[in-house]
Amino acid sequence: MADASIEVRKRPVQARSRARVDAILDAAREIISEVGSDGMKMNALAQQAGVPIGTVYQFFPNKSAVIHTLVQTTLEALSDALQDQFKNASGIEDIAERMGAAITNYCRYLCDEPVISDILSSTQGDRNLRDMDRQDSVRNGEMLFNVVAPFVVNSEHEALYVMCFRIVHLTGSLARLCSTIDDKTAAMMQDQFIQSAQRDLRSFCREGQQPDEPVKS
Repeated sequence: MADASIEVRKRPVQARSRARVDAILDAAREIISEVGSDGMKMNALAQQAGVPIGTVYQFFPNKSAVIHTLVQTTLEALSDALQDQFKNASGIEDIAERMGAAITNYCRYLCDEPVISDILSSTQGDRNLRDMDRQDSVRNGEMLFNVVAPFVVNSEHEALYVMCFRIVHLTGSLARLCSTIDDKTAAMMQDQFIQSAQRDLRSFCREGQQPDEPVKS
């Protein structure tokens, strides 16, 4: 269960309340882009959002709750994009190619969006955010498993599930690292990781089975 100190105090229902929360979150992103998440202060956040400090505290008890909400909304958006990436996949080889593209796109996204990278990096120093990051990896790993499983024999599903979880979680770590190092090293790391992930995925396609042929139950 999440720590109560990071829970949103009031869920916005009316359009006006939702607009205020959106303004606060937008302001938080702007401040993080300038001073990082550690440098964000609640008073500065209220001033940047153009709302009274009491309005900020009406929805968020502290800075951790703001960061928690930013991480949650970011992870949800990335998860939706990942689902779209694998929609209507036609087989192991198709999935392997899409996986490579997804890893590349995610790494590029964090490199191009330092604010998002900073927000996601904050998950590593907070227990509640680490739990959220792990749960996100479980959710996305299960999504990938459900895409691949129809093309893999049932006896291999347990190993496949673990592999999907591992690849998804390590992709997040890789992307955060690549956003902090030089482009050449980052590109080499991405290529090596993609080749390894694709090799692991293709290993589940057994001899005599076509990679685009669903397994008959």
